[in-house]
Amino acid sequence: MTQSEGIPLWHNLTHPLAKVLEFAFGCRHRRLSRVFTIDRQTYKVCCDCGATFNYSLETMSIPRRRRLFSMLRRLQSQPGRFLRRATSGL
Repeated sequence: MTQSEGIPLWHNLTHPLAKVLEFAFGCRHRRLSRVFTIDRQTYKVCCDCGATFNYSLETMSIPRRRRLFSMLRRLQSQPGRFLRRATSGL
């Protein structure tokens, strides 16, 4: 096994663990900069870790990420779609 083949396996094992540790002990993004607009992209920056957050000038806030809820809504709106995919290969 070459080194380049081992990297994805290592990444697949450590990435979920890193996400859990980041969630538990990572930056809480409490010190945010003022609003910046560059090239029609409006955002704020965490002064502690440098993470950037999109900023909505319409609501004057940072839009919340709701990936899990949007995925659940899609599943609820099209329940048979995923069953058809699973059974079509049989």
